[in-house]
Amino acid sequence: MPVAKLKNVTLSYHEYGDKHLPTVVLIMGLGMSEHSWPKELLRLLVKKGLRVITFDNRDVGHSQYFPTDKNFQSVPIAIGRALLRLPVKAPYKLENMALDLVELLDYLKIDSAHLVGVSMGGMIAQVTATIRPSRVKSLTSIMSASGNPRTGTGKVKAIYSLFMHPEQPDNPEKLFEHFCRVFNTLKSPKYGYPREEQEKLLRDSSQIPFDSKGAERQLLAILASGDRSAQLSRLSTPTLVIHGEDDPLLPLSAGKEVADLIPNAKLKVMPLMGHDLPPIHYEEISSAIAKHVWDAEN
Repeated sequence: MPVAKLKNVTLSYHEYGDKHLPTVVLIMGLGMSEHSWPKELLRLLVKKGLRVITFDNRDVGHSQYFPTDKNFQSVPIAIGRALLRLPVKAPYKLENMALDLVELLDYLKIDSAHLVGVSMGGMIAQVTATIRPSRVKSLTSIMSASGNPRTGTGKVKAIYSLFMHPEQPDNPEKLFEHFCRVFNTLKSPKYGYPREEQEKLLRDSSQIPFDSKGAERQLLAILASGDRSAQLSRLSTPTLVIHGEDDPLLPLSAGKEVADLIPNAKLKVMPLMGHDLPPIHYEEISSAIAKHVWDAEN
């Protein structure tokens, strides 16, 4: 497995497709490894003429983990403070995670790339476009938000799922059961995954190292970064926003707000989609991303 030893962090990553084609960097969400990207979705993106790079964010998978300082706030207190728009103390912020990505681009000798992020990954992509606009050719923000607590607060059960910890994180079978519980809380209530389909999606992730404390640190980074609406309104990056109509964690209103904030952003609402990537949408999502990328290239 390739590992990039960067100035501030060590990141694991994978490359797919021809290096001479437009580069798309996929950024995964909270607590999830790069292996959580559906293989069929990756195959479709490569088939549509794109070079694809996936990587593990800090504090997840095979990338570097950071210690938790006792001075930082607990997640429940941090969520309460964020809802009240009060400052949140965290080991790092989304900006640090965005700079990790920029360092990875430097390491791979990529001047600029097309960023595609889901959930927290979408936020990292947004922040990267904000602080390093010259490095981002286009932005695709999927099931993500601006940090505004009034539009980005989902159902209580979905939020509670962020606190769930696996009973035995070192046991792949127990970890798989944990991912199934969280997944069934966040997926679209209107799309019934066949058992084999769901197992295929989650089995690979359960074989990767998982640290619930790392996921908590990532969540604190989101909360500490606050409302980024003002920064998003100044973006000039070509932007596509994709959001499920049945998202229980980050409601559709959150995606609509991101699209409204970013000048000239396009919004694509997906039916039968919650806080997940249903296989029924792989072709449509990959086609939308590829078109957005090629439009930005031209």
